[in-house]
Parts: sequence; structure tokens; C-alpha cells
Amino acid sequence: MTTFATDLDLLHWEPNIFRDAAFASQTLLTGSASVAGTTLTIASGSLTDSHVSSDHVVVLAGAVAGSFPIVSVDSATVCTISVMYDQLFPDDGDPVPSPIGTASGLTFTIRTFWAQRRIVSELLNQAAGIAPTSDPFNSPQIVNPKALKRACMLGTMQMIYNALAAATGAPDEYSVRAELYQQLYRRAMRSTNVEVDLNNDGVADERRQLNVLKLARR
Repeated sequence: MTTFATDLDLLHWEPNIFRDAAFASQTLLTGSASVAGTTLTIASGSLTDSHVSSDHVVVLAGAVAGSFPIVSVDSATVCTISVMYDQLFPDDGDPVPSPIGTASGLTFTIRTFWAQRRIVSELLNQAAGIAPTSDPFNSPQIVNPKALKRACMLGTMQMIYNALAAATGAPDEYSVRAELYQQLYRRAMRSTNVEVDLNNDGVADERRQLNVLKLARR
């Protein structure tokens, strides 16, 4: 299932979320690596076999540390990464990565919050009145999915911080952030309209507002 937001959308809002919420994420690959400008080379393992792709995030520790967007996977052991900046992925044209430095002996981890993004994406589909079916190619489709990016990102953040609040010994900070993201998520849903194709001809037949859903911690 395609989700309405990516891991990079989360990174835009919370630069440390892939480091701080490691237990709530799904680890795709970890090991040692070196970086030269925008080129990250891993010492062992396979990026392709681990299903790493652009829009994923790599966390580096060592002489160069931080969370960096993966711009492209160039081979099984090499990928292009970049400093995060506003125009890294322009609306038109190819991404323009910016070098992060040069270092060897780094520890790298590639994590994703795909599972949380999928749950929120399913909830947003339901809020738009689109129920899951056994034949997705003959069911109503949202033709302006970018309109749901912000709501998906905010709902995912709420889920992550709810998990952090439940699992840590000092949950107050995370509970406050979970509450903030819940409010932003509900506000984003109230202001979002989706265009729905009912007969799979690629043309919107209806314009719908979302029903507000709450992501509760259990």
C-alpha cells in the first residue's frame, strides 16, 4: 500500500525522531560505513536486498553524526545522501544533494516508520469514505493524494510519541508532544478536501471532507 507521507516528511519536522524513537521504528539495515561528500558506502550487507530506497533515512554515528535523507540507491553498497534542506527535492527536476562531509568508521542504521504511516494512511482512506476491498483496482481512488501528506505525517507523529510516552520512564515530554500532534492532526483533517474517482476513469467524481478520527493510545 502506498502511504500518503514518507519518512522524509517526518524528518522535516523532527530531525532526531529516527534516533530517539528507534524502538518504535523498523530497522532495515545496520553496520559500518564511510562517507565522502554525498556518497555513503557500506562495508557489508546489501541496500537492495534490504529494500532500502530513496525517501528512507540513514542515521550516522561517529565523526559525522545525524539523520540524513537517502536521495538514491546507486548499488548494493552505495547510496547518495544529503544534508536536509528545503529545496533538496524541488517540484520540478532532479534532487540536488548537498555534501555532509568525509569520514570513515561510521556506524549507520537505516530505519523506517512505514508501519505507522500505513496505519494512518488506512485511517485517512476510511475518513474519506473509502473502505478496503479485495480488488483495489476497482474501488474508489483518491486522485489528489498530496492533499493528505500533512495529515498523514502529523497522525504518524502522534502514534510515535504515544508509543514513546507509554514506553519511557519520563513520559511527560512525549505525552505533551503526542497531544500537540493530535491537535495538529485533527486540524489538518478538518481543513483537507479529497477528490475521489468513483469509477476508475482517472477523473474526480466527488469532492469530500474528511471525518475526524482520533488515534488513541492503548
